[in-house]
Amino acid sequence: MLAAALLGGCATTQVDVSGTRAGQPLCPDAERPTALVLWSTHWRPDQKDVLEREAAAWQGIEQFFVRSSCRTEIRNSAAVPADASAYGRIVLLTVRELGPVLRIGSPSLIAGGTEVVIETKVIDGRSGKPLAELRTHWQNGGAFVIKGVGSLGQDMTEALAATFQAMASR
Repeated sequence: MLAAALLGGCATTQVDVSGTRAGQPLCPDAERPTALVLWSTHWRPDQKDVLEREAAAWQGIEQFFVRSSCRTEIRNSAAVPADASAYGRIVLLTVRELGPVLRIGSPSLIAGGTEVVIETKVIDGRSGKPLAELRTHWQNGGAFVIKGVGSLGQDMTEALAATFQAMASR
């Protein structure tokens, strides 16, 4: 009975997106310009399961951009390449956190879920002008929720959706 209560807790999603917004979608043109997505990670020193987290990050990033309004090329790199001017937009993603969390104590006995922390910079590829710089802290969980690593790819996709929706708003 207790196990069912723990696994069947009430999960909610909280998103905090802060920073400079572009006020327009990633690819505002109807011609679907090309965007170059450069992603990297910056884990805390004691991060566990790095390879599994990076695989989930890649899965989520790829899933989000396949569905986006842009034609995209995705590379695992933190450095802007020499051919950047060939792209309409350059997206620099740094994944800082991707994983399950579990807290024991107040206000409930057990609270958990998953969280994603990403930093996103969008640059106009032709001019080099910065368009947006955002930090997203996405969390899904709550009291009596226990989640594993199985949803991390989808969690990354949802965090990116929230990021780019916020970027387009003023």
